[in-house]
Amino acid sequence: MSDDQLHQVAVQIRARVLAWCGLGTGAGIGPTPTLAKLASYAAKRVTKTGLVNLMQPEDRLMMLHLAPVSEVWGIGPAVTEKLRLMGINTAAQFAQLPRHVVEREFPVTVLRTQLELNGVCAVPLTGNDGARDMINVSRSFTARIESEKDLVAATVDFAARASAKLRKQGSVASAMRVYARTSPFDNKQAPYAKTVTVPFSQPVADARVFARSAAQAARSIYRPGVRFSKVGILLMGLQSATEMHQQDMFGYDAGAQERVMGAIDQINAKYGRGTVKLGRSILSAEAEGRGKNVSPAFSCRVSDLKLVY
Repeated sequence: MSDDQLHQVAVQIRARVLAWCGLGTGAGIGPTPTLAKLASYAAKRVTKTGLVNLMQPEDRLMMLHLAPVSEVWGIGPAVTEKLRLMGINTAAQFAQLPRHVVEREFPVTVLRTQLELNGVCAVPLTGNDGARDMINVSRSFTARIESEKDLVAATVDFAARASAKLRKQGSVASAMRVYARTSPFDNKQAPYAKTVTVPFSQPVADARVFARSAAQAARSIYRPGVRFSKVGILLMGLQSATEMHQQDMFGYDAGAQERVMGAIDQINAKYGRGTVKLGRSILSAEAEGRGKNVSPAFSCRVSDLKLVY
């Protein structure tokens, strides 16, 4: 497409979303994903026109001088602070930084970001469709977890959710990490955090295996009087479920495992997540977390629409 065609497509998309959903949107056009994100930022914060096109070099250069380096996609707080100490405050200064300096001082992802700002596509547009190397499920709780029962229930619940994601991408896990900590902003108690790593004798995807190990790990993490604010599960050593694995002579029946987990996944896919869950993953009302208090999604969930009689 030409620059004019891209511009017209963006205008039509914004107009259609506004007409159909009543939502105002911003659009950014650029020769690379990073520049397109920067254009989207400029459309909302700099020009405030809703649409910015950075396909032309002179437009890009002007916007790079106006944009702070912290607004560049892929530049986090730690990198921003390091760049600030080097005297780099704008996206233009970062884009003009000598390549050997970037290679010496930063990871390769930062170098790719710099290349993108200079119009070189270095970030593949493949999305996140590939299989993950690790799967993490965690949550922060508004109501602190103080009982061992609730801590076990939370870890088991997250282990079951992680296993569902694992099976969805067709993988098995070789190890699991369970972690929990108190809030860093809680001044009423000393900070406490603990992590337990559980290796498996053979790669698994069975929620029941994860649940047993997660429950044991949670009991070893629990301390009376400690008010936990965050709990998480991390599945590691992921492999394709179709690969050949060393089997445990005294292990479980893999075929039975697949049938049971397959039935649970099908029921939850048809009737909603959590329709069938492990018994000890049921949390008390006080420890349900923030998910119960989220705002209704009127624009994208039919069940949240208000009924008028």
